Amino acid sequence: MRSHHRVPVFLVLAMCTVGGWCVPLEKTVSVTFPGDVLKNMTDMELAESYLKRFGYMNVQHRSGFQSMVSTSKALMRMQRQMGLEETGTLDKSTVAAMKAPRCGVPDIRSYQTFEGDLKWDHHDVTYRILNYSPDMEASLIDDAFARAFKVWSDVTPLTFTRLFDGTADIMVSFGKADHGDGYPFDGKDGLLAHAFPPGEGIQGDAHFDDDENWTLGKGAAVKTSFGNAEGALCHFPFSFEGKEYSTCTTEGRSDNLPWCATTADYGRDKKFGFCPSELLYTFDGNSNGKECVFPFVFLGETYEGCTTEGRSDGYRWCSTTDNFDKDKKYGFCPNRDTAVIGGNSEGEPCQFPFVFLGKKYDSCTSEGRGDGRLWCATTSDFDADTKWGFCPDRGYSLFLVAAHEFGHALGLDHSNIRDALMYPMYSYVEDFSLHEDDRQFLMKLQYWRLSSKTDGGLKGPFSMSERWPALPAVIDTAFEDLVTKKIYFFSGTRFWVYTGQSLLGPRSIDKLGLPSTVEKVEGALQRGKGKVLLFSGENYWRLDVKGQNIDKGYPRFTDIVFGGVPNDAHDVFHFKGHIYFCRDRFYWRMNSRRQVDRVGYVKYDILKCTDSSNFRY
Repeated sequence: MRSHHRVPVFLVLAMCTVGGWCVPLEKTVSVTFPGDVLKNMTDMELAESYLKRFGYMNVQHRSGFQSMVSTSKALMRMQRQMGLEETGTLDKSTVAAMKAPRCGVPDIRSYQTFEGDLKWDHHDVTYRILNYSPDMEASLIDDAFARAFKVWSDVTPLTFTRLFDGTADIMVSFGKADHGDGYPFDGKDGLLAHAFPPGEGIQGDAHFDDDENWTLGKGAAVKTSFGNAEGALCHFPFSFEGKEYSTCTTEGRSDNLPWCATTADYGRDKKFGFCPSELLYTFDGNSNGKECVFPFVFLGETYEGCTTEGRSDGYRWCSTTDNFDKDKKYGFCPNRDTAVIGGNSEGEPCQFPFVFLGKKYDSCTSEGRGDGRLWCATTSDFDADTKWGFCPDRGYSLFLVAAHEFGHALGLDHSNIRDALMYPMYSYVEDFSLHEDDRQFLMKLQYWRLSSKTDGGLKGPFSMSERWPALPAVIDTAFEDLVTKKIYFFSGTRFWVYTGQSLLGPRSIDKLGLPSTVEKVEGALQRGKGKVLLFSGENYWRLDVKGQNIDKGYPRFTDIVFGGVPNDAHDVFHFKGHIYFCRDRFYWRMNSRRQVDRVGYVKYDILKCTDSSNFRY
């Protein structure tokens, strides 16, 4: 997780005990780095959060015992999805899988549900790139997204057209943490990106976590500008005047502009270009790409370099004139190939050589850290300035992650095949080709939508007490037997039967074979003639209406069969070909494929009530 907070500068050489006391060491040095943010979550806390977030386990449970059973079942479902041994326990391989970088879309549709048939109703799908990451040059990002869309246009009737303004079907953007859609990112690693299924508004959009290090999957992809290499990528390593360089360098230049060779040997080929730098250009902002001007004035303070001051999103920016307060001209600073990640110098380049504990370092080091992670100072003297960050890694392939997310934007769910593109965990593939499992998923999608017929009118409401005065004031649920046309009413632990001529009852629900622990029946679903599913809490039972008993093999857990609906629904019923689960003021509508395809308001969408205030509450 990255930290953008200012913290006191301090340096501790210590070995810390469990109690928190630190004692000086003579040989092993451990450094507390300012700004280092750790995720101190236990494995069990991680598991509970993971299982809930990705749809394996609903948030609320009725009792401690049932919660433990549900957790075990949820773990087995997660292990099955990830291709792990189905132990139902939190073993090492399961914890490791939960810590792996992945897509943020749930593996089992949960509360993240959307309207519509989850497919586009037209063949030419449009997309728009709203902003860019500082990790890569804009043209490389454009190309990565274009290639990701081509993965799907090559195997479907769809075409993808880029828009440069207005609203597109798929709006693509980079953001950090809470970026406005209700599904926040979690800092570096962990959740990489997410996308929404087809539809209006936010549906179809794809969001990428800009706390990640976006590359082409093999380390920084540095596209050069100017020079004589015509925009070619840097070649790392390259040699210059007898020395080998694995990053851009300012050696040989008096203007401090970073550069690289685009072949292995600059001395032989003389091919070079300039690397991304705020001294060459900025992006986005309102200055049309003009370079930074240093120093510049912002809110009366003078800045000698890019800053995050004044921003809550952590992006580095600069003024493109010497006085932002007067001119209001700015742009965002591109990340250099040596830009650090996290620490307390987010986005600043490593400074080589640098001094750490009196020793000079010419490259990244893991000295002073107990986790082995490579870091560098962003000034020439860490001991004096304590400015640092983690060194860039191979990063995540923007092309591969985008191809996965655009699959979601077409309506595809996650696959449980490890080599499939739609598998939820990230892995880098050098020579990518679409897996057969992804193609099978596509065959299930039909890229057209039939126009829905206008809903029929509803009559009512009517007073139940006038029609059935013997019934209690509160009815939990009811159903009509398709064979006998009798209507069953449930309230608390009792039920009544209306024969068409008279009302029989009340009788105890245990007469139907329900256990005495059931306090009320909260929903009823017809399952063919003579069979009805009765819901209560996390469980449901199948009632044989004619035999007045519960079939063998019940109860079962609702979320195992009806994934994506709340466990504590207060009513369940069948209406116009769909199953509805209601909780509070809302309903979750499930289609014949047992997918939640709509969430709405019972009062307005089903009962068609009107409210002069025009507020939906």
